[in-house]
Amino acid sequence: MTLLQFAIVLLLGAIAVLLGVFIGYQAAQGRLRDLRARNAQLAAQLQLCEEAEVRAEALEALGEASYNALLLLDELHRVVHLNAVARRLFTVEKGSDIAPGSTLLALTRHHEIDDLVTETLESGEDVESQVMFDDQVFRVRSHLVRTDGEPLVGLALQDISELQRLGRARRDMVANVSHELRTPITSLRLLADTLKRDERLAEHGLWLLDKIDDEIDTLEQIAQELLDLATIESGRAEFILKPVPAAEIIERAVQHFTEQARRNGLEIEVQAPPDLIAMADAQQVERVLGNLLHNAIKFTPEGGRITIQVERANDKLQFSVTDTGVGIPHDERSRVFERFYRGDRARRGGGTGLGLAIAKHIVQLHGGTIWAEEPPNPPGARLVFTLPTPEE
Repeated sequence: MTLLQFAIVLLLGAIAVLLGVFIGYQAAQGRLRDLRARNAQLAAQLQLCEEAEVRAEALEALGEASYNALLLLDELHRVVHLNAVARRLFTVEKGSDIAPGSTLLALTRHHEIDDLVTETLESGEDVESQVMFDDQVFRVRSHLVRTDGEPLVGLALQDISELQRLGRARRDMVANVSHELRTPITSLRLLADTLKRDERLAEHGLWLLDKIDDEIDTLEQIAQELLDLATIESGRAEFILKPVPAAEIIERAVQHFTEQARRNGLEIEVQAPPDLIAMADAQQVERVLGNLLHNAIKFTPEGGRITIQVERANDKLQFSVTDTGVGIPHDERSRVFERFYRGDRARRGGGTGLGLAIAKHIVQLHGGTIWAEEPPNPPGARLVFTLPTPEE
């Protein structure tokens, strides 16, 4: 081998060594990049875990601060977590854990709450109910949470025993006050009637006595409507629901106001197909329509029109009373059904402010809803309510 050949071989060997070093370097750089990416991924996952842990601790703190009993259940109704209020309610000792695999039924021994969880898992929708537990009344709400793993159901139990007691006390007080008002109101009316028969009374005195009579009528109406409202709210009012033609209910309600509408120069139009049947207590629904008609007549100027309409809306019947009067401002439409609420001066009259509140309770006890909305051809007011049908 000549010197030149030896040099060439040596050069080729050096090149091969350098190429191997370069390839090894590139491979090491690739592994280093992979390690760095993996390290960044692990760091991000660690940060997510830390954030999740912080959120879990915050949610647990919120649960512990809640006044409601909160429980988390899996799809087999096993208790995953419960807060301090739930522990106290279901007599789980402080600081101790429930037995692994404990079910809601074993913890609460309450089938109705367990059935509520079953309904939530089957329907996938929130469910609300009211249950009795240890002589206490609870409003229960469930919520389904779908995660990447198994579905979970959250339960919240709110103790409303005191609210119900206060509600009963308020209704009883209203009923008692309304009943007690009858005696002085009757006495005032008798005294006013006695004074009217006194021939020595001047004309101005008679005018004042007429005003006193008007105020007595208002007091009497307030007392009666307060008593009616308390009776309805307490559940003591009798509602007998049966199939009845909607047109028949409307016709009887309109008969009571035909003469009043004529005196005020108003026209009442009825749009009621004879084949529409409501499942209702006819007398109570007539009262609802009567209250709505009374308002419409009171706030519609002479020459106006009042339209009563009933039509099918999905599985219910929808009644509406529309007038061409001064209307109800948009921001007051959600409040007109409150007790004693009165709108702006343009719509104030000699009413008690209880008629629409009574109408709302009657409609709700039928399983319907009532609301105020914009009329088709403003200005004017449109009050709408729904009632169930026999098919529903």
